[in-house]
Amino acid sequence: MTPHLDFNSDAESQAMKQLFRGRILFAFGVVILLFSVLIGRMAYLQWFDFERYHLLAEDNRISVETLPPTRGKIYDRNQILLADNQPVFTLKMTREKMNDVDEVEQQIAELLPNLDQQRREDFFEKLRRTSRSKSLLLPYSLSEEEAARFAARSHLIPGVSLTARLKRTYPFGATGVHALGYVGRINSKELSKLNESEYRGTEVIGKSGIEKFYEKRLHGLPGIQQVETNARGRVLRKLETVPAVPGEDIQLTIDIGLQQFAESQFKEHKRGSIVAMDPQNGEILAYVSMPTFDPNLFVDGIDQKSYTSLLKNPHKPFINRGINGKYPPGSTIKPFVALGAIENNIISPNKKIYDPGYFEYKNHRYRDWKRTGHGLVDMHDAIVQSCDTYFYELSLDMGIDTIHDALSPFGFGQKTGIDIPGESKGILPSQAWKRETKGLPWYRGETIISSIGQGYNLTTPLQLAKATAILANGGKIIQPHLVRDAQRPPPEQIEIKNSQNWNRVIASMRDVMHGARGTARRHGIGLPFKMAGKTGTAQVFSLNEADYEEENIDKRLHDHSLFIGFAPFENPKIAVAVIVENGGSGSRTAAPMAVNVMKKYLQEHL
Repeated sequence: MTPHLDFNSDAESQAMKQLFRGRILFAFGVVILLFSVLIGRMAYLQWFDFERYHLLAEDNRISVETLPPTRGKIYDRNQILLADNQPVFTLKMTREKMNDVDEVEQQIAELLPNLDQQRREDFFEKLRRTSRSKSLLLPYSLSEEEAARFAARSHLIPGVSLTARLKRTYPFGATGVHALGYVGRINSKELSKLNESEYRGTEVIGKSGIEKFYEKRLHGLPGIQQVETNARGRVLRKLETVPAVPGEDIQLTIDIGLQQFAESQFKEHKRGSIVAMDPQNGEILAYVSMPTFDPNLFVDGIDQKSYTSLLKNPHKPFINRGINGKYPPGSTIKPFVALGAIENNIISPNKKIYDPGYFEYKNHRYRDWKRTGHGLVDMHDAIVQSCDTYFYELSLDMGIDTIHDALSPFGFGQKTGIDIPGESKGILPSQAWKRETKGLPWYRGETIISSIGQGYNLTTPLQLAKATAILANGGKIIQPHLVRDAQRPPPEQIEIKNSQNWNRVIASMRDVMHGARGTARRHGIGLPFKMAGKTGTAQVFSLNEADYEEENIDKRLHDHSLFIGFAPFENPKIAVAVIVENGGSGSRTAAPMAVNVMKKYLQEHL
């Protein structure tokens, strides 16, 4: 039954109509107001804030990608490739497109079981700290099987894509690593010092050797590429590209064949160094520091187990012995001391002294290596037979400062300036040096042992090679270098007061190899060329008056074995310095290694 509305009067009916009309007008007003606000907002966005939202829309549609530069390659002197760039697959991850980072990490662990757990955890921790929109490359090169496995499941892992990149590779592995160096992941300390715009998109940087010293030349400059993408991030088209500037290729002075041969000389001895140099221009022909390590382990980041193993290796493979191994030079400095003495008219080269097997000074007996002595010897005999007593007596006539001044022009106690970072300068002692470093006066007894390369004297294998080269080339001070086009100062000339003095010393070194009583005469027999050399044996610790019995002493306390030499004698093409840690007698260990290296090189260059 329909309800009946009954108004008492016309007045009440009129009032109700007025109320209803008011409500309709109010509702209409509200609607008009809301539409006005909406239209006003649309007008504001369209006219006044257009640029801002247009740019935001463009950013969603157009993305800018960095194009990392191709790192320059490194070749040996014969254009044999030593450092290359190999195309590999890796995974690119963007946190913004991921649903759950933890879930992605678990999926990657299942897909890549060979990826080191620590490296994976470190990467995802870095990903969580990185801007959501920034992409990171997983520091791991996928095998073909792993790449195919990921491709089959990629649709199930949002935010992760398979991408190609160039990975640094070293075809010869551990050979020459201390000269060549290696690249590794950029760490936070390095990143803070880099120009970020130059390293955008780059994951690695030179860590040592040539790779570090010539980082600017090898690295190049990044480019950029604008691409249009759809809502899912798929690239629709490339809009604009500024290509990357590739790094420069570099050619070294090293002969990789000679390098391999020189390293093979250490088959019985684990530690030491060989530096072979062209004495005419300072080009390094072979640069050996043993033991070595494989630089390929570091390119993607070395796993903790392998790194710990290298760190704990008792033979210390990370030490670059060529420039950082500091050794007593032993008897290898005797030719330089002798030259200084006769150039300064301190002694006649023909003067003979008697060697009973020792030299006494202030109630202390300084022994010769030959306990029975050498009898009457002059300077020629003292170098050929390596007579300690002769130099003991000579040193007191010279004084330590004269010895210092005679050896300094050959580069002892100074950095050579080679193009490898971190070179040590060694020690060439003097009275001033001891006052400055020890705060103590110099004693004449210290001069005696300094004359045979003991005491405070410390030198690097590279310094010995440089000094030998200068002796071979007639006093031209050349700068050792590893890159053929390296910038270096013009060579200076050591002042020669009497060329006959140089000839005497060099002739004595020739007779070390070819004379009837030379300490290395057995290694000079049958050589197709004449060479000059000098053996050395450096004590690791002092025996005082005790006899040296090698078989009763711990291997680490055996004497170091040293040798310097150059060949051919008439027109030197190669100068070599060899140091074998705890190798014993220089004539027994270091000398044959040096002779073998020179024979190998001269077979192809005579």
